[in-house]
Amino acid sequence: MEIYDTYFERLSQKLKDTYNKRGFGFDSFSNKEEACNFVLSKISKDDIITFGGSMSIAEVGLSDAIKNGDYPNFFDRSDKSMTKTAELKAFESDVYLCSANAITRDGMVICIDGHGNRVAAIAYGPKRVYMIVGKNKLTNNADEALIRAKNIAAGHNAIRFGIDNPCSVDMLCNDECELSKRLCSSRLHLEASATQGRIHIIFIDENLGF
Repeated sequence: MEIYDTYFERLSQKLKDTYNKRGFGFDSFSNKEEACNFVLSKISKDDIITFGGSMSIAEVGLSDAIKNGDYPNFFDRSDKSMTKTAELKAFESDVYLCSANAITRDGMVICIDGHGNRVAAIAYGPKRVYMIVGKNKLTNNADEALIRAKNIAAGHNAIRFGIDNPCSVDMLCNDECELSKRLCSSRLHLEASATQGRIHIIFIDENLGF
């Protein structure tokens, strides 16, 4: 265990140096509870808060903590009556919570999206973006990251949403989806955070999301 802990610390430090040089904030945590508490410590009750459709946010406990906490300006995208409002509110929010489909060892972030609301908000609008990323989403380069996004992430999300896309069967993208069902219509390839620290990666030593 000590050997693995040392490996994760060294990996995290190397990733932090790489992402910091590209303008990203970067912090690593050994478990989801620590990560959740860290993000909550950065949010005030007066902040306008929204989030993208992310399993990782739920798995670390952030969605429940914010829904059940004293955050009067939280716009809950999972509330069907508020979905569109929350998606649009993201662009003027103080805090946007999301995940990535993959990050790379050389400091890039890859996200895909069906309707584009998540990738649009990550790229522009919210004052601060906290991106919850489990160790399972680390890839060697952008090519591997895109393969992961379009196959593993899209395939699992298709199953999650009950969508009968080809990727839900064999976890392989063959680009034959019906347009209304396609989960990879929009792609965001981030090579840097233009505003220093605006996008903050929370890297966790656990497998999270898809």
